Amino acid sequence: MKKFIPNILTCSRIFLTPVILTLGLTNHIWTLIILAIIVALTDFFDGRLARKYNVVSSLGAKLDAIADKVLAIGLLFLLIYRNPAFFYALILEVIIGSLNLYFYLRKKIAISLLVGKIKTWFIFITIILGFVNVLFPSLNFKINWLVYITCAVQIVTLLSYIIYNVKVKRENIDTFSQYVEFYEIIEPFLTNKEFLKRKTFSHHINESVYAHTLRVSFDCYKIGKKLKLDYKSLAIAALLHDFYETPWQTAKEKKPFFQKHAFTHAHNAVLNAKKVFGKKITPKISNIMETHMFPVNKKIPRSREAWILTLVDKADSMDFIMHPIMLYHIFRKDEIDQQQKLTTKKILNRIKRIKKNKLK
Repeated sequence: MKKFIPNILTCSRIFLTPVILTLGLTNHIWTLIILAIIVALTDFFDGRLARKYNVVSSLGAKLDAIADKVLAIGLLFLLIYRNPAFFYALILEVIIGSLNLYFYLRKKIAISLLVGKIKTWFIFITIILGFVNVLFPSLNFKINWLVYITCAVQIVTLLSYIIYNVKVKRENIDTFSQYVEFYEIIEPFLTNKEFLKRKTFSHHINESVYAHTLRVSFDCYKIGKKLKLDYKSLAIAALLHDFYETPWQTAKEKKPFFQKHAFTHAHNAVLNAKKVFGKKITPKISNIMETHMFPVNKKIPRSREAWILTLVDKADSMDFIMHPIMLYHIFRKDEIDQQQKLTTKKILNRIKRIKKNKLK
């Protein structure tokens, strides 16, 4: 039942919109405000519950976007009769909704940027205060200024959607060819029974060694290829850079400080990789793996590929730290794009389908 709760909450915004509109047309403003607040809060809880229960889906994303637009546009229609300033917010919301519909129908892109979520909350707060102002005109809210600020956020959202669409169009040109080539490079290692055991090795926050190394490997592959380096060796080294034998969390033996996991696992990963994969682990791959913990292990990277793995590993490991650049990317980052970001299973399934189509 849990997996249906987020979509039920989302659909409630659509089904309750006619009720809210009826309340507005019959001047039951207090009831409208209370119900509008409750319905608006479902926009907050449906996303959180979907992530909590791991039931994020493209259907939920589409329903969420539809529900937001239906509710906001309906409430704005009610307010323009009482305050003409809301007309601008209504027009911009209709344009944004039409643009989203165009992207989906023509390009199958369901856009839901974080800036769009912020815009939605601006609209709901402005709308609720607009109705409060109808009830209590004597309070003299500067509601027009709030409407104009909301319009500014809507314009930023509209531009962000257009930029995002251009970016996706550019990046999707050779997406599948990238995945196919990357998979062909790492397939002998990725499908190995010993490597698959890393799915059970805990690594960083809510992430296994398997997931972490695959993510780092793909990032290194893209960077290495763009810089015209030995991206194949780099991708393999990145995939195996944490190929140590046993999870460090289960180690009970007390060791001297400089013999602990952080200082030794790079070397252990190289030895274990050579034991399992033999001659496939070339001296260059070994050197890239060996130095990835610099400056902790004091072995300085000797090649550009080694430096890339060293930096990418740290960046991917610490990407939860909110520095200004990350905040900018998160602000622009498509929330649904994150949710629909190709997981390991999806990547492999898509590649298999591509290969089957080629055979046909």
